[in-house]
Amino acid sequence: MDILVIGAGRIGSTFASHLALAGHHVTVVARGARLETLRHDGAIVMVDGRRAPVRVADALDPAVPHDLVIVTVMESQVDVLLPSLALSAARTVLLMFNTFRGTAPYRDAIGSARFAFGFPTMTAFLVEGRLRCRVVGAGLVTTVSSPACAEVFRAAGLPAAVEADMDGFLRSHVAFVVPLLVAGLWTWKRADGLSWHEARRLVGAWGEGFALVRDLGHRLVPRIVAMVSAMPAPLLTALLWAFSRTADARNVGEFGPAETRWLIDAMAGVAPGRTARLRSVRP
Repeated sequence: MDILVIGAGRIGSTFASHLALAGHHVTVVARGARLETLRHDGAIVMVDGRRAPVRVADALDPAVPHDLVIVTVMESQVDVLLPSLALSAARTVLLMFNTFRGTAPYRDAIGSARFAFGFPTMTAFLVEGRLRCRVVGAGLVTTVSSPACAEVFRAAGLPAAVEADMDGFLRSHVAFVVPLLVAGLWTWKRADGLSWHEARRLVGAWGEGFALVRDLGHRLVPRIVAMVSAMPAPLLTALLWAFSRTADARNVGEFGPAETRWLIDAMAGVAPGRTARLRSVRP
C-alpha cells in the first residue's frame, strides 16, 4: 500500500516504521528538526540500530491518491490540516489523537465514505532522534473504527481491535487519562510524588469525568476504565499516589501541559456547569 503518515513524533514514527518494515511504501510528513533528521537518515532509526526506510515530505500533497493517510498530530493541530485532507485524493483518512468533542466534525469535513478514527495504545519515545517503542504487551492494542485498517495494522505486527462506538471509547479514554496526565505534570520536577490531598483531588476529577461520559449516553470502555470507575475512592487515591512515584509518571510529565489543558477545556465546553473539579486541576 501507499501510506502517508502525518506527524513524525513518537506515535507516528512507530506506525510508519512498522508499516514500512511490513513492506508498505510509507511517506512521513514532518517539520522542524525532526524533518531534517529524517531527510538525513532516509529512514526511521530505532535505538537498537534497525532502520525502517521511509520517504519524507514537509506537507500533504492533496493530488496524490494514497491508499491510506494516517494523522497522528494533537487535536489542536488538526484544524489547519482539514482543508487539505478534505481535498485529498486519499482513499482512506484515519485520524488518531485524543479528543472529547467527538468524531462528527471530522467525519463531516473529510467525508464519511473514507473517514476512519482510531486511538493508539503503545509505549513510544524518541531518544535523540531514535525511536524506542513497545507495541505488544498487556493492554497494548490500537483501537480503530475501520476493520480494514485493523487488518493492515495486525499484518504489520501492531495489535488492533475494532470499536463500533469510537466516541464512547475516545471520551472514556480522555476521562481516564486526564488525571494521570495532571499527576505527571504536577510531579515531573519533584523529588517525591503526589501528596495524599493532591491524589484525592485527582480522584474527584476522575469521578467527574466518568460521570460526564455516562451522561453523554456512553458506556465506559474498555473494561479497565469501567473497573477503575467502580473502585472506592480510598483505593483510587492510593493508586494515584503510587503511580505518581513511577518512571511512567515522570515520562508523562515530559510531554508538557498543552494537550491536558486542551482536553479539560473540551470537557468543560461540553458541560460547563459540571466540570468544576476538572477545571480546578487544569495545569
